Parts: sequence; structure tokens; C-alpha cells
Amino acid sequence: MIDPAALEFPPLNASRDSVLGDYYQDMTAAIALVESGYHGPVNERGIPLLALKGQGDVASVVTTAQYALANMTALRHGDRAREALARAQLDWLVENQESDEPWTGCWVMRHDDPKYPWLRAPWTGSLALGNALSALLRGHELFADGRYLAAADAAYAGLHAERGAWTLYRADGDDLWYEEYPAEQPLHVLNGHIYTLLSVLDYARASGDGGAWERWERGAATVLRHLAEFDTGYWSIYDLRFREPANVHYHKNIHLPQLRILGSLTGDQTFSRTADRWERYLASPVARLRLWAWLRIRARLKR
Repeated sequence: MIDPAALEFPPLNASRDSVLGDYYQDMTAAIALVESGYHGPVNERGIPLLALKGQGDVASVVTTAQYALANMTALRHGDRAREALARAQLDWLVENQESDEPWTGCWVMRHDDPKYPWLRAPWTGSLALGNALSALLRGHELFADGRYLAAADAAYAGLHAERGAWTLYRADGDDLWYEEYPAEQPLHVLNGHIYTLLSVLDYARASGDGGAWERWERGAATVLRHLAEFDTGYWSIYDLRFREPANVHYHKNIHLPQLRILGSLTGDQTFSRTADRWERYLASPVARLRLWAWLRIRARLKR
């Protein structure tokens, strides 16, 4: 089985131009990860499934959208064999987007979340809409298929719709958070917020929508304002509610490139300096030992 921490997902395209081009992060390593069966099987149509204990193999919007982004990057860089797969995943996103209230514009999980007990089917999260939005906008740019643009418009609207406990963003004072896992007591998951925020930037770039530009700026400022809270002094943490250290893959291949991307997009060197410090944690035996100790303690507490 492939170890995702051994792969590389570096920054790729920190552009704010109206032409989107490649995604901000090079997702092509996800091709090997998906096709190795790391998450679960890939069905005959090319849609990756998650193998969930007690629930079987279920479709994953996040994995499908990220796989589509990876295939489109490979296609842009000359791998023509990836076109049919990318189109299949984009078509699947269009076909499985909800058109009825209260989920209009969303992709709904028809399975229970295995980690957070309050997330029972049906539910959705900002990361699903964000990754799908980024994929669909690039799909429209690459293939000139109007269905992809219509689905992207609906996803952006769905991301910002008020739906009570299932509202996917929180506007709190100057802060604007996108919630990967909606909850009464918010989690503020770092990677989920940033990936969703990048999709809002995609929408602003592609549409010129002033409100989307304002949301991008406010959301980026929110990350900057709270960035130190995600730093334990030896590792990055996944979220601000449970404050669990990220695993090595998330620390190395998600948090680090995300911060470098935000540094390039905003011009604020705080992001880059924090990424440099977090990268030093990777090479520190003391930091690795502290992470291992924390994980051991958590495993004991869960027994």
C-alpha cells in the first residue's frame, strides 16, 4: 500500500488571473494514491469509492473532485489519456449535485461520517463543495461545457446558503470560516477552510464577483489571524476544537503547501515563515517523538 506521506503535493500555480489554469497545488500524486486502492476501489466509470467499515463502498465527493483536479493537471501537461477520466468525474459531479432544498447546489453524503458521531446521513461539508467548485470551474475552462459552469454557480450559491445547523460558513466579527464538518461548536479545520477558501478565490477569478473577492480576502485574513493557534510548538494541528496534531501526510503534503500558496497569493510572509518552521518540525527527531507520544496517549484514552 502506498504511504501518502512519501508522496509530494507541492504548490503549483499561485495565480489570481481570470484564467484559472492549473490548480494551486499539484494534485497529480493523487492519481497513484487513488488508483492503488488506498481509499477503496475505483468503479467501472472511474469514480473513486471509500471503503467504510460497516457501510460498504461509498462515493466520495472530495476524493472524486481531487482526482478530477489531478487528472486535469496531468492532461494540461500532456497526458491525453487522462481526458476521459477527468470528464467522467466532472460528469459525475454534475449528475450528483442536489437541486432541491435544503441541499440545493450541494453534494450530500449518504453515509455516516466515521469520525464525528453527529454527522449522520444526509450531511454535507464545505470541503465537498469547495473541491467540486474548483474542479468544475477548471472543467468548464478546459472543455467549454456549460453544464460544468452551471454546476459551479449552483455550488457557490449552495456554499453560502443559510440552512440552520448545516450552514457551511461562520461569519464571526472579522472572521469568516468555512466548515468542513458543520457542528454546533465549530471545529475550524485548517485544511478544509483553506481548500474551500481557494475555491472562493477561483469563483472570484472566473466570475469577477465582488462579493467572492471580499470573502476571499476576509477568509485569508482569518487564517492569518489564527495561524499561531494551529502551532503546538512542535507540530501543526488539524482543528481548533479537538486540537489533534495532524498526521505526517497532512502536515507535510497539505498544511505546508497550503501555507506556501497563501503566502504567494497574499504576499504576506507570515504564511511562508510559518511554513518554514513547520517544515523544520518534519526534520526534528524531538518533534517526531513528541508527536508519537501524543498519539500513544490518545490511543490509550480511546480504549
